[in-house]
Amino acid sequence: MCVEEWLPLKLKIIVSSFWPDILVDVPILKWGIALAVALGLTLLRYAIGTDGPQKAWLRWGLGLLRLSVLGVLCFLLLEPIIKTVTVEAEPATVLLVHDGTSSQWVGKDSTTKRLALADWVNKAPLPFVENGFEVENYIFGTQLVGLSINDWGDSIQSSQLLFDAPRTDIGSALEGLRDKFSHRNIAGVIFTTDGLSNRGRDPEFGSQLLEVPHFFVGTGDTTAVRDVQVSDVICNEVAYLGNTFPLEAKIKARGFVGESVITSVQINGDLKEERIWIVNAGIDSENIRFELDASTTGTFKIEVTSRLQTGQNEALVANNSKVTFIEVLESKRKVLIVANAPHPDVAAIRKAVTANKHQTPEVIFSSELIDFETSRDNSLPQHDILILHNIPNRFSPVPSSISEAIVSDTPIFFIGGGTSDLSQLPIERTGVDIEDSDLLETVQGVPNPGFSLFSTPESLASHLMTWAPLNTTFGDVKATGSLEVMLYQTLGALKTQWPLWAFNKDASGRRSGIIVGDGIWRWRMENFLRDKNFEVFDELINGSIQYLVSRDDIRRFRVDAPSKRDEDERVKFSAQVYDASLKPTTEVDIQLTIRNQNDQEYDYYFSVSEQRYRLDCGRLAPGEYTWNSSCLLDGEIYEENGSFVITSLKAEMSSLPANHSLLKRLSVKSGGVYLGALSGINVNNSKWSEIVLGQTQKRSILHEFTERVDLIRFDLILWLVIVAMSIEWVVRRRQGGY
Repeated sequence: MCVEEWLPLKLKIIVSSFWPDILVDVPILKWGIALAVALGLTLLRYAIGTDGPQKAWLRWGLGLLRLSVLGVLCFLLLEPIIKTVTVEAEPATVLLVHDGTSSQWVGKDSTTKRLALADWVNKAPLPFVENGFEVENYIFGTQLVGLSINDWGDSIQSSQLLFDAPRTDIGSALEGLRDKFSHRNIAGVIFTTDGLSNRGRDPEFGSQLLEVPHFFVGTGDTTAVRDVQVSDVICNEVAYLGNTFPLEAKIKARGFVGESVITSVQINGDLKEERIWIVNAGIDSENIRFELDASTTGTFKIEVTSRLQTGQNEALVANNSKVTFIEVLESKRKVLIVANAPHPDVAAIRKAVTANKHQTPEVIFSSELIDFETSRDNSLPQHDILILHNIPNRFSPVPSSISEAIVSDTPIFFIGGGTSDLSQLPIERTGVDIEDSDLLETVQGVPNPGFSLFSTPESLASHLMTWAPLNTTFGDVKATGSLEVMLYQTLGALKTQWPLWAFNKDASGRRSGIIVGDGIWRWRMENFLRDKNFEVFDELINGSIQYLVSRDDIRRFRVDAPSKRDEDERVKFSAQVYDASLKPTTEVDIQLTIRNQNDQEYDYYFSVSEQRYRLDCGRLAPGEYTWNSSCLLDGEIYEENGSFVITSLKAEMSSLPANHSLLKRLSVKSGGVYLGALSGINVNNSKWSEIVLGQTQKRSILHEFTERVDLIRFDLILWLVIVAMSIEWVVRRRQGGY
């Protein structure tokens, strides 16, 4: 036993032996009283009492037994803790990371390449296992995925290498290794890849993230191939009816100097235009520009194809065409933002509006609408919806053009904070009765689970918990019966029924939205800090705009569906169902059937999440799809249908040949070595592994784990106490004691 710490009136001891430590932390006074009581009870029975055993040795034995039992019970009442310390050694680990894309097989001798990689996967771990290293396998395309030995089999065959990831993102793979292994005992990383990084950030920025040597083995073909390809098609995602829109095709032709290349453009299968390009010496690429007509509305498939006029053989034909899609709209929605003064909110709103390809924003300040020389106000620019920021304002006049817009049928989105005076607005227009006040306060937002005007992000509640509060005026904010609240105000831990973000439709059908606070620019920034994108904030702003400008839709069944997705994106649907009183309901089942261009059908059912119907169909193969959704409501079948397209990336075929020079640079930056092309490495030769082992450190890291358990939880101790008390009682009674 050793005393660890002595304090006034308090003693902390550690009882140590070969067993785990026992920690007791109690005031000395309480401990002394407990021991005195135990000793007193024992003396009362055996030293002072006259009944019981008459033999001295037996009385002393029973007394010591009782004292021991009482002492143990008193000790247990002091809540002792058993501390167990376990030390584990983490061995050094070598990571083998394999490129999971198809570009490695392009070119000559694809079978040989598969055999070489299969041999590498099977045998590369052996030198490290023999030298006491742990080995972990990973594969990457657009993301890093762990592979156990069972994924490969005891002896992987070349036919099992079905690497078909659509894109190579070496930068994300490096970041994934950093996130997963930054606190692990990693000795080194060995990559096998062709270096054709076609997605994500530049991998050279991530080569030093893990701070261990990176070794690279080159796959693919570095030799120049005779190939014609459409490397890129640049076209707007949206065009407008009656206009022409530009399309630029980037064509590459290697090894065909003097040959003619025909480039054609088809829209929904109809040939629109062809161009001929004669390949010149020293110039193997050409940008060809087309001007196409947007004659009808809808979504259209545009396919650009390049081919040799002579029809000569190429190394690869999969990259001879590229498909994109364009949506032709009647007109672009004009969003007019009028602010009382420059404010970061205005920039955040403008950027959110711009994120929607169907909208164009315009920002002006209220002072621009006032002509002080003529005392006549200027009219508002043309718009489909008006967003007013800190207007009306307690320090600035309201231009007459804005006053007229407030009482007109124009959809208006009011955003007001500390300097605004929203109490000036007509209650029938906003649906909110706001008490005027000069005092300021900050409020958080909390979602209204019953909000159903449009779908909000599933993660909105969790985001709002961390987002900064908004600035508003102190005072009561009352909602009228026509107001639909999306977010309520919270004051610290106090949840209120005061609206923070809400929408109103008055008796005449005029729609308006209101945010009773400013500072929403912080929400957009915090959205990016958490998710590396602005999707949640932008969806709130654009969802609000979409509702305000939309006409009344009395359909009882509605489905929101995608129009276009890339093949590595998930296809998601949402739906809303309304009862006879047009209140949202989630009591019915919704079915959805997706049909591809080969007439294959896939059936799904919506699930309910946060009082809304949602469906995630996952990733679908490139192609054109139609969908039909239905539900049975009040004995009647309601249906919705539409179509969407999944675009093929073909990114792996766009950057031939392999880029081993990138691998050499990444090796140097990380402190590793470029081991060479896989075709030139004899995996059975120890030379390459000696290079890696010579630049890695085999060290063990000790991890200490401490576990604390209450001693009273051990049943054995309690059973020993019971047995001892029983023995003492039985012997004492047999000797005539009470």
